[in-house]
Amino acid sequence: IFCKDIEITAVAIFGGITIFLPSNVNIQIKSLPIFGGMDNKTQNTQNNPYTIYINATAVFGGVEIKN
Repeated sequence: IFCKDIEITAVAIFGGITIFLPSNVNIQIKSLPIFGGMDNKTQNTQNNPYTIYINATAVFGGVEIKN
């Protein structure tokens, strides 16, 4: 199976977003919380060949990332 790095843009305004990701990828996060929050509950290992880049904005809401 061919796989490559991907980018996810998540915007939460007065609500929440939960993103479920596999455990066999690296995760890079850029976030802008404005009266909101960002929570990364994944356990990264640096030996994974692929990376998921997440650009998250939370305005009075939240973005949560889980395995």
